[in-house]
Amino acid sequence: MQTLHIRAQESVIDKIMEIVNEFSMKGEKVELLDNFSFDVEKKMIVKSLQEEKANDTIEHDKLWEELLK
Repeated sequence: MQTLHIRAQESVIDKIMEIVNEFSMKGEKVELLDNFSFDVEKKMIVKSLQEEKANDTIEHDKLWEELLK
């Protein structure tokens, strides 16, 4: 799947959204992210990569063990 970031006037975005909704209704897989969601996901990815680089990660099984206590 590819990603496309669009910056346009509101009237243009409205037209694009109409087309995207048509694709979605036909069963096509479409995911929309607003700027806030995009920025939050980007920050989470950068933080995770930094933690991984610093070897500051938790094993999957250990995490679940802690969560289920």
